[in-house]
Amino acid sequence: MTYLRAENTTHATELIDANPSFTLLHGGSDLALKIKSDSIKGIIDISHLHELKYIKQNSDTLEIGALTSITTLLHDANIREYLPLLSEACSSFASHQIRNVASLGGNIANDSPVADLIAPLLVLRAEVVLMSRHKKRTIPIHELFQGFKKLNLNRELIGSFTIPLLEHKHYYRKVGARANLNISKVSLAIVHNRDGYFLSGASVNPYVMRFRHSEELLNTQEFSKESLQEALSKDIAPSGSFRSTKEYRSRVLLNMIIEALESFKQ
Repeated sequence: MTYLRAENTTHATELIDANPSFTLLHGGSDLALKIKSDSIKGIIDISHLHELKYIKQNSDTLEIGALTSITTLLHDANIREYLPLLSEACSSFASHQIRNVASLGGNIANDSPVADLIAPLLVLRAEVVLMSRHKKRTIPIHELFQGFKKLNLNRELIGSFTIPLLEHKHYYRKVGARANLNISKVSLAIVHNRDGYFLSGASVNPYVMRFRHSEELLNTQEFSKESLQEALSKDIAPSGSFRSTKEYRSRVLLNMIIEALESFKQ
C-alpha cells in the first residue's frame, strides 16, 4: 500500500488530483477498521495540516476548519454559546480518546448512515468549502450527499464548514443501547428559527438527509400526530438490524419529534 504525506493544503489537493482512488487519513478512527481491506488503494496523510484546524467567528457565521477535532468543538466557548446543538452532538460522540483524534470533516466525509454530526450540520444549514487543485467552491451541505457512501466530490478536499448564526431553538437526542461509546439506533436534530423548522436524523435512511416532507408539514399547516406520522413515513426508510427493528426506529423518531415540538412551546 502506498503512503503519501501532504505538506500543506496545496500539496494535498495536488496529491488528490494525481491519486483520486487514495483514501485521506486524519484521525483514522474509521479507517483503522478498513486498513486491511482491498478497497484501500493508498493513503494520503493530512493529519498534520494545522491550517485546517480552527474555529473562527465572523459577524454572522462561525467557520470551522475540516480537521478541527471533536474535543475542540466540544470545549469551544463560541460553539457552546451560538451552536449548542452541535455541542450536544459532540458530547455523545464516541469516547474521550476518539474525540481527541476524530475531526468534524472526517465524520462528514465518512458519510455513514449513523454519523453523529451530519444531521446537526444539515439542520443548521451549513455550507461546505471544497478545495481542488485548481479552484475552491462552496455548496450547501445537503448537496454534498448523493447516496450511500456517495459524496459530491470531484478530486476535492473538504476544507471548512460555515454555519450561519441565527437565533434559534434546538433539539438533539441520540438513542442507543447505552449512554456512552454508543452507535445510535436513531438520532434526531431539529432547529426552529425565523425561517421555520429543519429536521434530520441518523440511522433511518441509507444516508443522512433532511426530512423535507415533515418540514413542509410543520412549516405550512396545522398538523396532528397522524399527519406527522404520514409525512415522516415519506422521509425515512429505516432498515432492520441486530441493533433494532425498523418499526422501533420509526416509532421512536416520531415520539422524539413530538417531544421536541412540545419543548419548543415552553
